[in-house]
Amino acid sequence: MRRTLRAFVVSQGEELLTGQTVDTNSNFLCGALTDLGFRVVGGATAPDRDDAIAQTLRNAAERADVVICTGGLGPTADDLTANAAAAAFGREVELNREALAQVEARYASAGRQMAPANRRQALLPAGCEVLPNVRGTAPGFALRTEAGARLYFLPGVPPEMKAMWRDVVLPRLREELTLSPPRRHLFRVLGRGESQLQDLLGDVPDAFGGVELGFRTRMPENQVKLVAEPSIDEVAWCGAIAEVRERLGRDLFSEDEGVGLAGRVGELLVERGHRLALAESCTGGWIAHLCVSEPGSSRWLERGFVTYSNASKVAELGVSQATLDELGAVAEPVATEMAEGCRRVAGADWGVGVTGIAGPTGGTPDKPVGTVCVAVAGPAGTRVKTLRLPARDRTTVRRFSAHIALDMLRRQLLRT
Repeated sequence: MRRTLRAFVVSQGEELLTGQTVDTNSNFLCGALTDLGFRVVGGATAPDRDDAIAQTLRNAAERADVVICTGGLGPTADDLTANAAAAAFGREVELNREALAQVEARYASAGRQMAPANRRQALLPAGCEVLPNVRGTAPGFALRTEAGARLYFLPGVPPEMKAMWRDVVLPRLREELTLSPPRRHLFRVLGRGESQLQDLLGDVPDAFGGVELGFRTRMPENQVKLVAEPSIDEVAWCGAIAEVRERLGRDLFSEDEGVGLAGRVGELLVERGHRLALAESCTGGWIAHLCVSEPGSSRWLERGFVTYSNASKVAELGVSQATLDELGAVAEPVATEMAEGCRRVAGADWGVGVTGIAGPTGGTPDKPVGTVCVAVAGPAGTRVKTLRLPARDRTTVRRFSAHIALDMLRRQLLRT
């Protein structure tokens, strides 16, 4: 039976250890390696010291078939990865002419003068292979240990790292190694918590042999993953997917990592030839941000209003001053008039209105922080509801409100 290939991820940088920078690179690489069929056996972050980085690299190479290291390839004195890699595996550091040519070419193409310090980026372990960096000035490099471990050294800047992974390292791993990616299927859910999902789906692995369930929370979204070995029976695999899909029902909004909630709303609007208008108060444009983050949103998003003051609600959307005087800005009739007003003013098929108390101040016994009213107006009328969100912090209230509003719209679209 073929042994599962092992991988290890190493990051380098004092800023990661002090919390000044979040290590998103390691998170990305662990996921990408797992999807390829590697078992990620460990990860480590090394400080800006030659000996610490070298020891971390030696430990990683002893434990894994493939090691991916990010960071420490820049031109400054604390960029020590190349020196440490050479020391770790008994190599000299030398000026690599190919790497130097890459650095010089990057500056020339930008019309900039290369500083002498940038020559440091071409000082690499003897015998290594240079990896092109099409997004930045720091070339990557690769080397093999005597025991056969493959090590790839990528820049720490996330866009540069991801481009080098995608265009250089990933194709090489697929070509040189026999990989068996596990079968995976993703379900993205709004409206059910993790514990509810466990209760709902916990018996699926027993019903379909060889299938495993995984859960991940990206609040307010929850994700369910089905995972199985590549050799799983096709009938069992397809049956498990169909069973989970049926049980989730309309709480399931996407089965695609690349299609989020706003993207799914956009698909539904385009299918119907409809357009959307937004009226936001406490969310302050967050819903519009989610929408315009989707490519092609101009096909379905008509316009948005951020009507934070009562006066703007009246002037821009036609909300009744009498309603505001009687009930205040956070009330279902106000959200309704906002949704219907933006729909009318924009000439759109759908309107969404949101008004609430994001905090940390402004709450009352009747309307505590986290009270949010959401309305969706469409061809068949208007639906409105009041949310009582946990008052964790202002950002959380706004984020949850924006997602719940879009999800209300999605569910209404499914009914049309």
